[in-house]
Amino acid sequence: MKRTKAAGILAVAASLSLVIAGCASTSTSSEAPAASAAAPSAAAPAEAAPSAAAPSAAAECTEPIIIGSAMAQTGFMSPFDVPALDTARIAIEKANAEGGVLGCQLELVAVDGETNPDKGAQIATDLISQGAKMLLVTCDYDINAKASQVAQDAGVLVIAPCVGDTIMGPDAGLTLGFSLGSAVPGEAAIMAEYAFEKFGPNAALFKDMSIKYTQNQCKVFEERWTQLGGKIVAAPEFSQTPEGSLASPVTAQVKEIKESKPDVVALCSYPGGGAEAAAALRAGGVGAPVISGFGMDGAFWLGAVPDLSDFYFVTYASVFGDDPNPKVAALLAAYKELTGSDAATSGLVTGASSIEAFKLAAEQAGSTDGAALAAALEAFSEVDLTAGPTSFSPELHVNVTRPMAVMEIQKGKHAFIEYRAAQQPILN
Repeated sequence: MKRTKAAGILAVAASLSLVIAGCASTSTSSEAPAASAAAPSAAAPAEAAPSAAAPSAAAECTEPIIIGSAMAQTGFMSPFDVPALDTARIAIEKANAEGGVLGCQLELVAVDGETNPDKGAQIATDLISQGAKMLLVTCDYDINAKASQVAQDAGVLVIAPCVGDTIMGPDAGLTLGFSLGSAVPGEAAIMAEYAFEKFGPNAALFKDMSIKYTQNQCKVFEERWTQLGGKIVAAPEFSQTPEGSLASPVTAQVKEIKESKPDVVALCSYPGGGAEAAAALRAGGVGAPVISGFGMDGAFWLGAVPDLSDFYFVTYASVFGDDPNPKVAALLAAYKELTGSDAATSGLVTGASSIEAFKLAAEQAGSTDGAALAAALEAFSEVDLTAGPTSFSPELHVNVTRPMAVMEIQKGKHAFIEYRAAQQPILN
């Protein structure tokens, strides 16, 4: 997602994630590896990268394929990056146990990007000089843009596991840049389509204006809602502080929503302010169902709204033991074995899917050359990854048609309802 959480509430979510533990076939470092004099420069254009260094199916593998990571292990993006990096590690172990990629073992070299764009760019430069064939970057385009450009200039594939903005790709000039996330044009369209079908035509928006993700979420919801023939009966706004709480009381906004008598309320937000807003709705007498998105995944915020009911959200998968996808269940079990903790939210499935996508693309291309990998990824059509059926195109390097899980909360308990794809994603 794009600038997804405020620093304070991310610190709360971070307590639910563990620092990455080392595995036999991977390595993690807090310092960038020393540059190799024989490796191509990160500043070199894509066509200058020596293609002879890319292993092929016919060549005998003499060294591992390096997957570099400049993802955040500290800073406000770490609660999203660390779990995704954990599952990338799990997928690498699985790929290696199955024989690797193009006959080579994968080696993860992960250096803490510290949620710092300049640090990420330096790490990208160093990892690519060490021969990295793919770079994982943080799940926020504003933070990963410099590192992604380094990879692009060096002709190296770059993947952000969970950016939810369509800018990650050709829109930003990143012909080698992809996201394994599900973007807001699809997520918010699913929110609207499900709510219109289930609850009725009159919706109130409760718009968190703190970040682009929530702004765009309500914008897409509103456009899809009106396409469906629905009416927006109220649209009050609120904001959060950097510490992750309401910037000011929302009493007037709740009153406006209550008086509009909506069939459903679309809450475009994230905890903690989003949790406080949900609590304010119920305390203010708004009993209508509430629909939200990935930002409200997880149970860690429910203490703000005890026994919450009639709350629905759209996310990647269920982390509550009832997801019907056996790949998700297996990954969540492996994640708990690795970290000792249950997953807090489902966004981590995209880390494993990033490695799965790289492996499939390399095998289809017979190469780890960046342009060849990108061409193979652009040909993906409903490819079955842990995160779900995945499709790309030369114009769009993030998913907007992938099915997402619709979840409900009743009396404080989560339950999976269904997977569904957007009938009509809203691409602006």
